[in-house]
Amino acid sequence: MIGKVKIGKSFSGICRYVFEEDKQAEVLAAEGVRTDSAARMAADFNAQRELNPALGRAVMHVALAWPPGEELGNDQVTELARAYLKEMKVDANNTQWALVRHKDQAHPHAHLIVNRVDNDGATVSDQHNYRNSLDACRKLEKQYGLVSAQEVSQDNRRAQREELPARAAAKLYVQDALSRHLPHATSTEELTEALQRDGIGVQTTYQKGQLQAVVFEHEGQHLKGSELSRAYSGNNLAKTIAAQREQVQQQRAELSTAGEQYGQHRLALDLEAFGREYAAQKQQAEKAQQQAQERTAPQQTPQPPRPRIERGGGYGIGD
Repeated sequence: MIGKVKIGKSFSGICRYVFEEDKQAEVLAAEGVRTDSAARMAADFNAQRELNPALGRAVMHVALAWPPGEELGNDQVTELARAYLKEMKVDANNTQWALVRHKDQAHPHAHLIVNRVDNDGATVSDQHNYRNSLDACRKLEKQYGLVSAQEVSQDNRRAQREELPARAAAKLYVQDALSRHLPHATSTEELTEALQRDGIGVQTTYQKGQLQAVVFEHEGQHLKGSELSRAYSGNNLAKTIAAQREQVQQQRAELSTAGEQYGQHRLALDLEAFGREYAAQKQQAEKAQQQAQERTAPQQTPQPPRPRIERGGGYGIGD
């Protein structure tokens, strides 16, 4: 399963694309938008985006695809799309989305359009889309017993490499390895270790502590990073890794802050509960003590009145 995520600005453009006649389009499911035409669907998406007009790139478009031979009915595609949204932390009940299947290719695929302005006007996050989508697809493949798109792709690339000259084959092999490992690397050391496990050597050159150049070696072929792609030059690799490291550190800081706030909140609740329990126990103890005192106090018997002598010589009754 493959999920290619793109963030864009135009609902009208993507809706027109998914409704094109030559795509043999079929709307499988939708939430909060009309499905009888591209214009009506786009109008509904655009109406909701006005809840958050500052968000320019409000369109999340995901192309979901499965390898040829993967037999999936419409209900299965819909179930997988909903599961994919859940894995991507998108609340399918609190934002607009539409799922449109195309049948113009040999492999099954569908297009998922999501409004990044949810029903409350909040922004649906697009952070780490590439990595999150990759992880979601791998998880759903295992959960639903699907053919692994990654394994199929590797098999196809392996067959392709076998027909290429040695240097071109080595180049293709290293490119594939970098595409798998680079998105998860937060240091040059991490990337180097991952590539070495795939049989790829890495030679790096630093200047003033910064990565400047990198050369990869596989089966006797030495390849400069820039020869593989501009993205794999030493300077650009350093920038990519630094950005990913910063994102991870930010996530950890946010989790730490959230944990600290949660701990303080729980402490306050615990202290409040302890105070209530202590007051109740104290009141109960005081009441019990009072009752005990009442039971043990001696009973006061009334004294008979004392006689008093009147001045006139008679007797009277007095205190």
